Amino acid sequence: MSTITASPGTDRVRWLRPTLTVLVAAAVALGAPFCFAPFQVFQLTMVLVYAVALSGLNLLTGFGGQISLGHGAFFAAGAYTAAVMLDRYDTGHLATLPAAAAGCFLLGLGFGVPALRLRGLYLALVTLSFAVFLPPLLKRLEPVTGGSMGLTVNKLQPPAWSGLAEDQWMYFVVLAVTAVALLLARNLLRSRVGRALLAVRDNESAAEVMGVRLALHKTLAFAWSAMFAGVAGCLYTWVIGFVSPDSFSFVLSITLLAGLVVGGLGSLYGPLLGAAFVMYVPSVS
Repeated sequence: MSTITASPGTDRVRWLRPTLTVLVAAAVALGAPFCFAPFQVFQLTMVLVYAVALSGLNLLTGFGGQISLGHGAFFAAGAYTAAVMLDRYDTGHLATLPAAAAGCFLLGLGFGVPALRLRGLYLALVTLSFAVFLPPLLKRLEPVTGGSMGLTVNKLQPPAWSGLAEDQWMYFVVLAVTAVALLLARNLLRSRVGRALLAVRDNESAAEVMGVRLALHKTLAFAWSAMFAGVAGCLYTWVIGFVSPDSFSFVLSITLLAGLVVGGLGSLYGPLLGAAFVMYVPSVS
């Protein structure tokens, strides 16, 4: 009878590679704004913004198996929530972030109801209709949204003690929010909710037999996905300082889905790669 023994060195090697990877990635991310021109720092910041949005879409499509072509609409909802609060009510920038997240979470809960009975192409068409419908609605709500002219808001300014330029400060703020969002998505997928989403994606009938509540988890998948998109939209308003209905056409939703597919569906690092695709490929091509 043979025995299997675990070597302490094996555990150290297993943890050494991911630890080194995280440390190197953190060093590169923290040093990047000091090594590039302002416009390149702006591009990196936008990559992080799109990465947050794609993290939510990855929860819904990559792990939940539900196709959505309306993610850009939730992105727009978060952006306009921040812009209206800053322009009409003169709130602080930080107050807009939880408001955009909570508002889009509730919007996702309501919009997740069709997901209970639809799937595949039919669900994609319903979500696409939301993305097509929202820009004209924003134009009609001119007293609130500014109509076709949009809204211009003040950008988040660096504090005097930081000694950073505006683009550098904005990069670090967005980097911090992105790191929290990616960590939240990672922990969510490794929890009971994440395992339930995978079970629903692989086989709904088997998941239901095992006690997974399909209606609850499908609706929550939409809610979490919308919340991440709303946070990304809020960050977009901070970075750009301007929102208009034409910035959030249905093409944005299709571009986000294409970026996630290219980056890798169901991959924890897919949103980062997909965000780089969304940001750089159009400008390069």
